[in-house]
Amino acid sequence: MVNGDMTANPRFKLVGKRLIWRWFGLLLFGGLTFLAGCYAPAQPAAPTPLASPLPGETYGPKVIPFFTTESDPAQIAILKSLVTEYQRLHPDVEIDIVLASPASRGRRLLTALASGADLGIFEIEPTLMTEWVEANYLLPLDDVVKEIGPDDYVAGSLFTHRGQVYALPYAISVYGLWVRTDLLDKARLPLPTTYEQVLEAAQTLTQGELYGIALPAGQNIATVNYFSTFLWQNGGDYFTCDGQVAFGQPEVLAAVKKWAALARYAPPGFTTWGYSEQIEAFLRGRVAMSMYAGRLGTNIADKAPELEDQVTVVFPAWGPEKVTLGVWSRLAIAAGTRHQAEAKAFLQWLLSGDRLLRYNLTVPGHMIPPLKSVQAMTVAYDSPYIRRHTDWLRSFNEWAAYTNHPAMNMGSIRQGRFARSEVVPPWGSAVFGTPGIIDKMLQEITLGGRDPEAAWQDAVTELERIVSQWKAQHPTWQPPEC
Repeated sequence: MVNGDMTANPRFKLVGKRLIWRWFGLLLFGGLTFLAGCYAPAQPAAPTPLASPLPGETYGPKVIPFFTTESDPAQIAILKSLVTEYQRLHPDVEIDIVLASPASRGRRLLTALASGADLGIFEIEPTLMTEWVEANYLLPLDDVVKEIGPDDYVAGSLFTHRGQVYALPYAISVYGLWVRTDLLDKARLPLPTTYEQVLEAAQTLTQGELYGIALPAGQNIATVNYFSTFLWQNGGDYFTCDGQVAFGQPEVLAAVKKWAALARYAPPGFTTWGYSEQIEAFLRGRVAMSMYAGRLGTNIADKAPELEDQVTVVFPAWGPEKVTLGVWSRLAIAAGTRHQAEAKAFLQWLLSGDRLLRYNLTVPGHMIPPLKSVQAMTVAYDSPYIRRHTDWLRSFNEWAAYTNHPAMNMGSIRQGRFARSEVVPPWGSAVFGTPGIIDKMLQEITLGGRDPEAAWQDAVTELERIVSQWKAQHPTWQPPEC
């Protein structure tokens, strides 16, 4: 838990201690409930009524918990600064920052919600959004969007369900292919713009301790997300926008085979990798190419500046269709939070204007703003990193229009072409959770040496089973209009 400069306030210390003990008790209870087997992703438990305020709390400040997984020191520092700034403007409000790891975020929040905790503002997993709206866990935020300006939002950035907004974005991470230009030049290879050129470069540059590409294949969401770009670019998808399984099409098998062919040039141990291992491999010079968002660029500048002039980022080229991964980071407000108006007011303040700019620029190029007006501010911002790498930032800003996400955009590939769908697959947590169907399929190919077609056919069968089972459990579900 991080409380920043607010700890100087004696009133805050008293409230903070009460919150810590309440959170501990609620999360312990929630954890025991989870271990007892009461968590069913497809049918979330109804919210428990919130507990009565502790004695004296009514007369203290209005405390709003703020859950975040953004644990980078620079991000924490600016968030603390922004919170302190807001509290100077609103001395009757306390923002209580609570850190959570991405791996445990969804389970931890769910157990707390089911236990009646006041979650306030929190980051929300894409795979859980629809279920939590259906369980009445989230507060509608249309009025906040109206105040910020709906036309300023980048297409696809708002999470809308049944005509209402339930989660607001603060950034999108857009994924490109980082390449070592010095190694390509030495091998007399061009910047890759086609899959064939990527494959040739990976094969040619795999020599000794150097490997062609970092390609995660662990049982985690990174593996699913990266494979999804192969799938979409080759004209395939997991589902149609009206909820039919599309994974059995021949374009999907072509994508699986392309992924498997390129994986031959990944370093040993990549079958356990997630996101962070790729950064480390690229910084240490173990790989010549790595797909990643803008954080890799800032890591190069901070930790391997000798590579800074020997690297660029290009649009990933796995197939003919232009589409890449975009991971939206969104904040929601718990429907049962005690101070709804104050939580909305803080969220509106934080996610607009120069406050959003300052927060996003803690990792320039990685946290792409969801507001067009703030995107324009980023490339004009005067900092040494941005002056040196404006081209990187401009690329990520431009590529945001071509982003897609497996757990947020069902059926974005139609007749082989990309047209982003705003439909969320309601069975997403069962398909894309960890371990999941896709990462299991890829591990069978890479670790088990299984024939790609056989592994793919089993994955198709499992997807069809899960979707059929979900529909049987939700007989009134109607597919949305595409």
